[in-house]
Amino acid sequence: MIDLLKRELPSHYKLHRTIVDVPYEITAEEHFDLTDRGLPSIVDYKTGNISFDHSNRTEVQVINYEAYLIGLKGTKFETGRKRCDFILHETGGSCDSFYILNEQTSTKKNIENLSKPILDKDKNVIYPGGKYEKAEIQLLETLRTIRAVPSISAFINRYKRKVCLISYLIKPDEDSKVSSAQKSFGRYKLIESRETGENGALLEHPSINAEGFEFRRISHEYSFRLS
Repeated sequence: MIDLLKRELPSHYKLHRTIVDVPYEITAEEHFDLTDRGLPSIVDYKTGNISFDHSNRTEVQVINYEAYLIGLKGTKFETGRKRCDFILHETGGSCDSFYILNEQTSTKKNIENLSKPILDKDKNVIYPGGKYEKAEIQLLETLRTIRAVPSISAFINRYKRKVCLISYLIKPDEDSKVSSAQKSFGRYKLIESRETGENGALLEHPSINAEGFEFRRISHEYSFRLS
């Protein structure tokens, strides 16, 4: 995948870049987290924004796709292009178990805030569905961008399980009273127990599903099972 992003994608989109950096990390840990808050992207279990269980402990390659696109800044291709945070896929073992696009988001206090409309600086609604909708768009546009490159699309098709995955973190409100925070957290956990777990909530998204990908969403309170 690294070589495809270095050579095939720039060639397909006629970027004419001689040097293309693809930031990536590799792990074979049974439990690990990812964070979009800086480097390294792979951090200790339950210290990031999304947690993974990987009992097979084969090598997993984690590509910082957002950083990759930032490296192409100044091109028409990069300007305004939506992008997810990470691409991760198995590179050890059978090398064909999973291929995942991950977009991370967060909010304070409770899960309902993730659905609040997002406004621009002029107070126009740009994402009626809030952070959920924004994350969906980031994932879909990333998927379409890489699927348009024939060699990358063929590479993706090798994988048995393909997932577009929204992960979210509910941050505590430091100004809230403990009793109020506990009450809110309990309500949030009740909602989550119905919609998620080790595979995240399976949601319908015709455009993503048409590309052969599942569309899922998971809270940081749970761990996404890779194997």
